[in-house]
Amino acid sequence: MRFISLCFLLFFFITAHGQTKSRPNILIIMTDQQTADAMSNAGNKDLRTPAMDKLAQNGVKFKRAYCVQPLCSPSRTSVFSGKMPFETGFVGNIPEKDGLWPDSLLMMGKIFQYGGYKTGYVGKWHLPIPADKVIKHGFDYIRNTDFLDYNDAVTPSYCARFIKENKNQPFLLVASFLNPHDICEWARGDELKMDVLDQAPPASECPELPANWDIPLNEPEIVREQQKVSFRTYPTVNWTGDQWRQYRWAYNRLVEKVDHYIGMVVASLEKYGVEKNTIIIFTADHGDGYAAHRWNQKQILYEEASKVPFIVAKIGQWKPRTDDMLVCNGIDIIPTICGFTGVKKPAYLRGADLSERITDPLKNLRDTLVIETDFADNEDLLGISGRAVITNDFKYIVYNKGNIREQLFNLKMDPGEMDNLAMSKEYKKKLYEMREYLKVWCKRNGDHYVKFL
Repeated sequence: MRFISLCFLLFFFITAHGQTKSRPNILIIMTDQQTADAMSNAGNKDLRTPAMDKLAQNGVKFKRAYCVQPLCSPSRTSVFSGKMPFETGFVGNIPEKDGLWPDSLLMMGKIFQYGGYKTGYVGKWHLPIPADKVIKHGFDYIRNTDFLDYNDAVTPSYCARFIKENKNQPFLLVASFLNPHDICEWARGDELKMDVLDQAPPASECPELPANWDIPLNEPEIVREQQKVSFRTYPTVNWTGDQWRQYRWAYNRLVEKVDHYIGMVVASLEKYGVEKNTIIIFTADHGDGYAAHRWNQKQILYEEASKVPFIVAKIGQWKPRTDDMLVCNGIDIIPTICGFTGVKKPAYLRGADLSERITDPLKNLRDTLVIETDFADNEDLLGISGRAVITNDFKYIVYNKGNIREQLFNLKMDPGEMDNLAMSKEYKKKLYEMREYLKVWCKRNGDHYVKFL
């Protein structure tokens, strides 16, 4: 009887342990203001990102991933709610204030708490809810959310502690970094928050200007007009080409610094024996102008500001591949991690479950994507908003003000978005199709932007 009892206990332990391990851990790594091309695995030879490259070598890199809105709070609110900014009302940068987040809108942490996961969040917060309101957002372990010097350097340590304490149970952990956002401070000559950079070398030793450095013809005039609102946001308006080359140098160095910290977080998975059972999603809240179209900052709907890195990896378990399907990190992350884990997804979410695409690369989940923008001076909205419709070949942008309001680009032939086809008679039919698609989409999704179309 003792032998039978021991066998039963052993069977129970193995079964219970197996059930725990069968539910993968989720690690979401997010940088701030990183454009999709700012990785060496994207073919960029002006920087080295070994940690990001390791993720790409062990998973699926989605080459056409976009943020839902190229601004911090709106994008982050979408990532952690699964809904678009026009739906939540959080379309600008918003303070961490209690009472703003509606009870009916579940946050990612709460969803995974209900699903039986341990939840942790480390690093930049910038969401319209106090970080200490755990009962609301659902992240039991929340650290390093205040804006302090060297936040990024501390994040790996807090992440390691969480992983160590929860290695024997399924967990969801968010590692949220601030860099390369320090490029904003660098551009206006302020002290950097996260790290220290050497003085930029002479322009001749810096990266070349991008092929689309010039301002495109027939650009909506409102785009440049709003830049005049704040010198602190756009100190680059009258920069020379040499200054822009130094900007790209500094930006690349900041990406490399955050890559180092990302490597430390990923190493903790191996250290505590959970690497093989952890799915990692790497992305950014939005991109950066990166000198394209003489643009620093974000907010604009051009590719550099709206496209983001998006890699889904499982170290040592998955083979590398790239995927050209349109992805939106703001609305797709929650459905995807629910798909991987079996955690129940809120029925109101409309994003794509990319776990299905990763399992079956031929399964097409989306061929058209709509994203949005609202220009702001920090927390003050300027009343200038826009939408973009993106397909496999084309991109249509429309703003709510100005004589020239529309842009149409053939992304296959003109990836730098220099030739505005909205002014071409040859593309009149395509312009109409894209405009009508957006009208129908707005009506179907309750987007009041339809009044501007």
